[in-house]
Amino acid sequence: MTWSARVPDPHKKGVVHYFSLGTSSKSEAKLLMQQRIKEGAYEIKEESETMTLGEAAVKFEQYERAKGAKPGSIVTINNGIRTLENLFDKPIVDITTKDIHETFMTNTAGNSSITYRNKKVLVTTFFNYIVDVLEIIPRNPIKKAIPKRKVKKAHREFWTQDQVDRIVANAPNPSTRLLWSLMAFAGLRVSEAKAMRPEKIYDGKIHVVGKGDKPATIPVCPRLQREIERYKGEWKFKFSQYMLEKIAKKAIPEGFPGKAHAHRFRHSFGSNILRANKGINLMVIRDLMRHENITLTIDTYGHLLDSDTEKAISEVYK
Repeated sequence: MTWSARVPDPHKKGVVHYFSLGTSSKSEAKLLMQQRIKEGAYEIKEESETMTLGEAAVKFEQYERAKGAKPGSIVTINNGIRTLENLFDKPIVDITTKDIHETFMTNTAGNSSITYRNKKVLVTTFFNYIVDVLEIIPRNPIKKAIPKRKVKKAHREFWTQDQVDRIVANAPNPSTRLLWSLMAFAGLRVSEAKAMRPEKIYDGKIHVVGKGDKPATIPVCPRLQREIERYKGEWKFKFSQYMLEKIAKKAIPEGFPGKAHAHRFRHSFGSNILRANKGINLMVIRDLMRHENITLTIDTYGHLLDSDTEKAISEVYK
């Protein structure tokens, strides 16, 4: 039997905590208790004062799951937050802007600009949760802690209308032909095309749930309508990267720059519309491609606009 210090919780009415003094001597226990009171050993802090970054990360995952985040999204979120894993054992209130900066920069040193930016977005969202939901700190420190890294504008290759037609015509079977057509003539992402079913196409439009679970409609062009009408099988699709590469090389024997991949159908869809409709409002392209903002549309198709401006000037100032 040993004596214990009885300490009421200042934050929770009626709650009492007991701390063992490790001695059976009452006089010694009193001395030990007085000493520990002076040292602050019995100061009971609120959860917000003691919660570590790692504990907050667990809560954030639970929060995202409760919101209906998909397993793949949870993996992406956790991978982003782990850039601060070295700080997980530290109480949030003790983490400085310098701590965040040094840890994040060290753990993203070898990442591309796009990966760096994506991880910064995830960490920012995590700290927004800490500020707005957990209310542990008054403001998000990420803007000051993590600098922007300029993303190099990538030149994206696309297939011409003729090349797309040749690839689709050489599809190994009707199912693959329709899958490729959904990407090539409606700009669907491969996941969206694989999930497409006849009942989702009505009133002359494709009704799709896209990135971020956002619903959208895309007009069915005559070219795609013909492909839909000629297909008589079950709408159950599989995508093979190997098959696309093989068919693309066969269909375009003259060769083409870049690689053959599923997303190239989508990019070709937007690029060919832009090239065929000079002076088209970029907002139309943004809506068709379902980009989050017009900046993404410009970044994606800016190289085509650059060539158009050169042509426009040369036509006037010959």
